[in-house]
Amino acid sequence: MLYILIGIVVVVLIGYLGVAFYQRYFTKQIKSLEERKGALMALPIPEKLTKLRSLRLTGESQQNFDRWEKQYNDITNHNFEAIEAYLFDAETANGKYQFLLVARILKQLRAYLQETDQDLVDVKDALDQLLANEADTREQIETLRVKYQGLRKRLLTKSFSFGPGLEGLEAILGQLEEDFNQANELTGAGDYLGAKMMLQKLIEQTDDLEDKMARIPKRYSELANEFPEQIDEISKTYQAMLREHYNFGDNQLEVQLTQVTERVDKSLDLMEALDIESVEANNIEIAQNIDQLYASLEVELNARQTVEEHIGKTETIVSHAQTQNRELLLELDHLNQSYALTHDELVTAKKLTKQINEQKAMLEGHQGKIANHEAVYSVIADDLMAIDERLTEIETQQRDIHEQVSGLHQGEAVANENLQQFELELRNLKRTVEKLHLPGLADSYLDFFFVVTDEIKRLDHDLSQIKINLDEIAKQMVLIQDDLDKLKVKTNNLIDSALITEQLLQYANRYRIDFPEIQTACEEAQAVFNREFDYPKSVDILATALERIDPGAYTQVEKNYYSQKQTDAL
Repeated sequence: MLYILIGIVVVVLIGYLGVAFYQRYFTKQIKSLEERKGALMALPIPEKLTKLRSLRLTGESQQNFDRWEKQYNDITNHNFEAIEAYLFDAETANGKYQFLLVARILKQLRAYLQETDQDLVDVKDALDQLLANEADTREQIETLRVKYQGLRKRLLTKSFSFGPGLEGLEAILGQLEEDFNQANELTGAGDYLGAKMMLQKLIEQTDDLEDKMARIPKRYSELANEFPEQIDEISKTYQAMLREHYNFGDNQLEVQLTQVTERVDKSLDLMEALDIESVEANNIEIAQNIDQLYASLEVELNARQTVEEHIGKTETIVSHAQTQNRELLLELDHLNQSYALTHDELVTAKKLTKQINEQKAMLEGHQGKIANHEAVYSVIADDLMAIDERLTEIETQQRDIHEQVSGLHQGEAVANENLQQFELELRNLKRTVEKLHLPGLADSYLDFFFVVTDEIKRLDHDLSQIKINLDEIAKQMVLIQDDLDKLKVKTNNLIDSALITEQLLQYANRYRIDFPEIQTACEEAQAVFNREFDYPKSVDILATALERIDPGAYTQVEKNYYSQKQTDAL
């Protein structure tokens, strides 16, 4: 029984302690949220409202102020009362130990405090912005006015440097003055937002004025001083060159001078309209046109010097080319009597004569223009260069033709030497065969021998003509040399076959009595040797028979034969 009572007392004690703990915990939470409410109520928003009221706002600024003041009043009249009600309900429920209800009320209160906090921050920031607009707008307008006064002073003291753009700049200055006055009126009336919008316009206008005033003087200096001086210098130089008998073709330079002057007038009109971008672009083109005019004058000045220095040299080159071509034609006419000129040398040389005459006619035409003061020296200078280049090409062609024909005599001598060599080699082959006293020669060999003989005779005949064709003769010599080499091979094969047959017959004698087939082979080989004159066939008959009874016999005989032949040759 005692333990039960002790247990009951412990449970009651724990329950009491738990209730006391939660009540104290929620009491602290309620106090903390109450302090947070106090912090929100202590925000310096009323002071900011009071200060803004003293500024006597108007226009959009006043409208913004009214809207934020109303929102603040709504918060203080509604939100703070609602917060106070939440706190009272939480304290009441906590005193009745309704902890679940307390927790729910505090959760709602925290969310409502957060929302109220954000709304108050929005109001405070908006009021701060209104106050900042007032101070910032006043400061920026003052800074801008100082800049404006500097531009106005510069425009007045250096008005001469703005040329036709002065009137437009003064108009911009006058508009700026009006806009400054309007901005000051808005500021003085308390419409700081309206003044701020006007300020942005003033900044853009002032920057634009400053930019134009920075760019116009340089461009106007070009139009008023630099370009006119250059145009005048070009015009005077041009007139002086005309008096010294320079010519400029189709008078394009005069047209270009007029166009440049018109461009200068156009730029002045654009400057009066304050279209500075177009003025700058037009001035760049004017500068380029003037550079081109200077270049045109310089080209003619340099060209005249070039012509005067070079025309005599070109005349000498033409004369030299004519002389060389006459000599080349004489040489070709002489050679044409003895040789066939197969590469159109004469036709080409005559064409070169015509081309030289054309270059000479062009040169003489320019000399006439110079004498009559009609010369455009740049054109003549280009033509002189072209004449020199063409004559250089002609001289190269003349040299090539001369080199082609200069070897004709030597070619004929070489051909005669080769003819003699061919005849000697053919006679040597014939004597070599005759020394063997062979019973005869095969028809195929004799036919080829006579073909080579006829080729050599034809070469001899062609070389003995009054007018010879060395190109054709060169082809014949190649053919003869090739056929003669083949004849040498055939002759050597014939001789080798005949002599090897004789040695094989001698070798076979040792087997004739014992081997009837050897006797038969010898008789057959001798018959082919003496009647058909087919010496390679005789070798084959004997070699085949001997190899059957004495393998390696033919190889040994052949080896001994060529070894002895090599020794005899040494």
